[in-house]
Amino acid sequence: MTLSRFMTAATAVICLSATAIAAPGYVGVYLEDSDTGNNGAAIQDVAPGSPAAKAGLRQGDLIIEWNGNDVSGSQVLIPYLKRSQSGQTIQFAITRDGWRKALKMTLASAPATRRAAPRSALPAPKERGYLGIYLTQGDGGEPIIDGVLAGSPAQRDGLRKGDEVLAVNGKTVTDSAGMIAEVGQFGPKDTVAFRVRRSGQVRTVRVRLTRRPGEGATKVTPKLTPAPRVEAPRPATGKRSYIGLALDDSAGKGPLKVDDVKAQGPADRYGIRKGDVLIKVDGKALKTVEDFVRAFRAKSPGQKMVFRIQRDGWQHDVPVVIGAR
Repeated sequence: MTLSRFMTAATAVICLSATAIAAPGYVGVYLEDSDTGNNGAAIQDVAPGSPAAKAGLRQGDLIIEWNGNDVSGSQVLIPYLKRSQSGQTIQFAITRDGWRKALKMTLASAPATRRAAPRSALPAPKERGYLGIYLTQGDGGEPIIDGVLAGSPAQRDGLRKGDEVLAVNGKTVTDSAGMIAEVGQFGPKDTVAFRVRRSGQVRTVRVRLTRRPGEGATKVTPKLTPAPRVEAPRPATGKRSYIGLALDDSAGKGPLKVDDVKAQGPADRYGIRKGDVLIKVDGKALKTVEDFVRAFRAKSPGQKMVFRIQRDGWQHDVPVVIGAR
């Protein structure tokens, strides 16, 4: 695969193939210009100090929307970038490890000394491996695993909620960003050693990464998170449905916030956390507790509800299998 570098202004060029094309807007990312899949435009690198860097973009992010237009791959995004203008404010959306976030950035003019990198100097594209965890941080900023996705490599090989990550393959990490950067260097089939502190004891957990769900030779329409395989619902037989969360809609008009999560309940096991905002359930908007109650009462133990949650500005679809009391 080849890479495209969108770091251009009227005096610079972008590398698409053998042809150099003038472009006035400066974004500051490398893209896989041969990527025609359905997952979004993959970012391979971000220029320090660029509009993309200031907007918080990172290697491995997928751009899925650009100024209201769906983006299924880099070949879809490239024409929009070519028409961009310096000073233009762009609204766009990305996904990162299954989480979706809406962002905006103002494009700039490329520094006068900046030149398009020769093709031989561009970094070789590397597919990032899939781990399957949620991260939070401790009081000192240290990375702590806040949840483990069902069926993920992390779950399979023994990482657990509450693990504090101390090192990745022997390299000490002190915050979530540093941990993500270290893990991002490894691809599918790579084995990564995580040194973690669990219940006061330090241990090493080795995880063999895989491809991200939905990626591979046959690409499919992207989903924010893969839904776990669920058995056909069984009759409730007198048992009451149970999900294990408390909601707060004191404002009366939304947002609908998670006020508490019962430990080891269905919501907890599938990664919903206190402070999350519930946006939708099964595709329908949630604004009040009554909206949630109506959707919940229509379900029986063993059935699935798909919640779209928002956490720190990121959105994610979380499938939860209803339990029984």
